[in-house]
Amino acid sequence: MPVDSPPPPYPIWPGGSNYARRGVWQGARLVPGVTLRTTARLRPALARMRPRGLMLSVVQAACAALELHPRLNYFNLDGRLVWAGRPARVAVVLERPDHSCELVVVARAHRLERRRLDRLLRPRPQPPSPGLWDRLRERLPRACYRAERASGRLARRLVAQSAPLFVSLLGLPGIEELAFTPTHAMALYPAWPREGVLPLTLCFSHQLANARPAARMLLTIRELLED
Repeated sequence: MPVDSPPPPYPIWPGGSNYARRGVWQGARLVPGVTLRTTARLRPALARMRPRGLMLSVVQAACAALELHPRLNYFNLDGRLVWAGRPARVAVVLERPDHSCELVVVARAHRLERRRLDRLLRPRPQPPSPGLWDRLRERLPRACYRAERASGRLARRLVAQSAPLFVSLLGLPGIEELAFTPTHAMALYPAWPREGVLPLTLCFSHQLANARPAARMLLTIRELLED
């Protein structure tokens, strides 16, 4: 297989994956969102870390696992899967001072020196001013979204600016579980660690793959945090 050739996505039904993704499971209310949960017993060095340091380790483990499971490295556009490209990258959801969220995309997070990764995973002091298209999308959101989908602009923007796996850092003391399936990607939700135990929740659309391939990636993340 050539280096730049993407691996095929996982099949859903024998000989009928496209029909499942884009026929039977079309529309947000009909697409099964899958939630997988596991618990990592952190190795001693991670268990002693402060939340910020542990967050860096979770991001690195998630990126490494995605690299090890390239057939999940796809964006999902209502069952049309778009290869996310190499190298593997994750999008980290960070909260801004105004309580809005910002996505910070990091490639090869597991290969970055931790100080550099720590510098990258911070919200921008001042986000860029919205352009003409951004303002138009706010005024005509549904029409603009459909136009982006039909023209291929959405797929190009996702590949250029986003990642097929989000790591959401919404874990707060007292919040035991968060589960929400994004529209176009997978999401990993680490909960608040307790006594060296870190609950992990992975959410994804059934259009991307069946549960077992995604479960194997989640277990890889767990193993990387435990070993």
